Amino acid sequence: MTNTIEYKGYTALVEYSAEDKLFFGRVLGIEHIISFEGTSVDEIHANFMDMIDDYPAMCADLEVKPNGPVAEILVPISPDLYAKASRRADYDGVPVRKVMETALEMFVTQQM
Repeated sequence: MTNTIEYKGYTALVEYSAEDKLFFGRVLGIEHIISFEGTSVDEIHANFMDMIDDYPAMCADLEVKPNGPVAEILVPISPDLYAKASRRADYDGVPVRKVMETALEMFVTQQM
């Protein structure tokens, strides 16, 4: 079982609040904050797709460039590992792509 959903190459982490009886989600791997919610599985999926479809127009209104989907990264990793890295990056206040760059830099500069 996974707690991520995908649409047009974007991945979102979905969680459930039993207290609020509400699903809520956040798009992972982009610098902008895109969040959405719903009271059912169908509604959370529909709201996620609506947010992704509206994302370019929202960016145009704010005069910022939209970020491409995570699928542009050419290194396949498990959705669960990516979700964990994204949550940690959010906690640390850095873009997840910077975390990946730092990890790769550390790997390639290691003495073998």
